[in-house]
Amino acid sequence: MSDRSQALIFVVLVLAVSWSFEAFIIVNGGVRSFGPLWIVALMCIPGLLSVVLRLTLKSGFGDVGFRVEKWRYYIYAVAVPLLLALLVGFASSALDIRKFSLVSPGQLIQLGPVLLSVLGLGLIGAFGEELGWRGFLLPKMMSGGVKNPYLVCGLVWASWHLPLIAFGGFYQTDNALLMTLIYGFGIVAMSFVFSEFRVRSGSVWIAAIAHAAHNFFFQFVVPALLLTAPGSNSWRWDMVAGDTGLLVAMLYAVTYLVFRHVIRRYRASA
Repeated sequence: MSDRSQALIFVVLVLAVSWSFEAFIIVNGGVRSFGPLWIVALMCIPGLLSVVLRLTLKSGFGDVGFRVEKWRYYIYAVAVPLLLALLVGFASSALDIRKFSLVSPGQLIQLGPVLLSVLGLGLIGAFGEELGWRGFLLPKMMSGGVKNPYLVCGLVWASWHLPLIAFGGFYQTDNALLMTLIYGFGIVAMSFVFSEFRVRSGSVWIAAIAHAAHNFFFQFVVPALLLTAPGSNSWRWDMVAGDTGLLVAMLYAVTYLVFRHVIRRYRASA
């Protein structure tokens, strides 16, 4: 079976299984009624299905990208989400969406176990997703000749999230449709950066670390440790400065363009 066909089968399977699981969550009260383990289980579906397909189709694991090399990309995988999260934090403060108000040392100590558990579960969930998205789908599309694989991978990734964002109460907003569109733009922009890291490094671990770092910095470190005081425009947080808000989409898009420009200049001078 061609790699292109394997990619198509994967997309159909992962959306069918994941949307069914998300529908179960939605009809039973939405994400607020389920603990983080349920979300981590959902995140692991793409990776598990990719393994099942590889074993069933006997396509092997050679293109997953389990190699551990090009160490600078491990730095990029952490530094880029951290830098972008801090930039969004400064912008959020300037726009009076949230204000800088650091937690006290005592509060930080109390939050320590929670943050460690969030980071650990986040790494598991991120690897579960990336094993599917950029460990299976992306390389199969690239070898199968699919045009614009970064974009297609991002659109599939965004579609995978769609039910919970639109109907599952993932964000507290009065305009779920607009939030879903903004979320989609953010996911696609992130996909370009994570995919570029995966291709340049040859490692799915890099994509998983970048994914986990993004979730950790944007969803917990910045809002829970740095920007703890609401501003007069706090209602704009999710759409503008949240983990997939408009600012995040713009910054990831700029990051991708700058990274590609640097790579081209490096190759031209080599």
